[in-house]
Amino acid sequence: MDKEHRMMKAEILQGEGFKQREIAEMLGVTDRTVRNYLSGHQDLHPRPRRPSKLDPFKPVIDAILEENPTYNRSILIERLAKMGYSGKLSILRDYAAEVARRIQTQAVIRFETEMGWQAQVDWKEFGKQTVDGRETKLYAFVMVLGYSRKAFVCFTTSMDQATMLACHVLAFAYFGGIPHEILYDNMRTAFGPDAEGIWQPTKRLLSLAAHYGFTPRRCKIRRPETKGKVERTVGYLGNNFWPRMEWQELSLEGLNGDVQGWLAAIGDKPLADFGESRATRFAREQPTLHGVPSVAFDVRTPVPLTVNRESWIQYETNRYSVPPEYIGTLLTLLVHPLRREAELELPGRQSRRFELLAPGARERSITESDRKELQERWNRDRSYSARLRRPRKHVQTAEIEVLTRSPSVYETFCGGTTASDGALS
Repeated sequence: MDKEHRMMKAEILQGEGFKQREIAEMLGVTDRTVRNYLSGHQDLHPRPRRPSKLDPFKPVIDAILEENPTYNRSILIERLAKMGYSGKLSILRDYAAEVARRIQTQAVIRFETEMGWQAQVDWKEFGKQTVDGRETKLYAFVMVLGYSRKAFVCFTTSMDQATMLACHVLAFAYFGGIPHEILYDNMRTAFGPDAEGIWQPTKRLLSLAAHYGFTPRRCKIRRPETKGKVERTVGYLGNNFWPRMEWQELSLEGLNGDVQGWLAAIGDKPLADFGESRATRFAREQPTLHGVPSVAFDVRTPVPLTVNRESWIQYETNRYSVPPEYIGTLLTLLVHPLRREAELELPGRQSRRFELLAPGARERSITESDRKELQERWNRDRSYSARLRRPRKHVQTAEIEVLTRSPSVYETFCGGTTASDGALS
């Protein structure tokens, strides 16, 4: 970071109420240097410096340290040496320390001061619980807005990708807007390493982000200040809300209703760090969020299923009727991750929506129109089969008179040179 950059950053931090000592720590300089910056004693137009051997490699260093500011410097210089760097380790260490300070400072400033800039996402696991009458694993999806600390919580029985995306859609509706970027922990449903080992957003998350207009970012390792807001909310959920659920019969609907009331209650309490409530800060932050599209992102999971000979499709051990004209056809069932509903895409006709039966129930769901069509098809098939099995009557064939002709006749039809050739032509 050059002197002019530091000067502007120091002025911004001073305008935000930071003391000179705090600014010095953020910029990685002494208190006296900050005082000189702010008093205008520093020369903002230093003499041009000579090129450094490190200059061509600075973009590589910046990219590596952006991912991990504590990356081992000895390993780093080995990587650079293979790329042609011939400078000293001391120069590299100095530049790496400067880059790491800049990254840390920018992270702290951005995450603490800008309204509508960022939200953070994480999961809270509650182990196995009896929910809606059956034993299952229970989770809570948590999204927290960085400026106001306003939180959204949704209890689920899965942490798969479709569930995570569906929770995003609910959170955006709950906030009435979308932040500029969303920060994720190391969750494989959001990010994964590419062929070169660099972590990238998954295709489904990128599709969601493009639809709603936010940037997905992965939390950098060993940088706890960047995800502390959601971690504190997750801890508070486990320590303050969850004990209230003891000895109660749990249901997803009940849990999500209760947690909404809990969020409203804590939203009115003053935050110790700011002396004002989440609700007060959210009232300022909400207008800075960008609007939610009128059409929601389709988070449903496509499940390919083949219609069997009895005109059924099977999902979660249950059977659902299909018009018999699709027997043997591969169809797509779109399953919503948070609601027990699905839509079956039928070629050539309108899609069919229906409620899903309880998983593992081994039950059947058949519509009356399917029943009638299937019965008619069975009747036609039985009639056709009966005709095929019916014994044929013996047909008496008439005696066929066989005529004996002279060989000259055959020669005529075969193109022989006989006296009758001219008459036939």
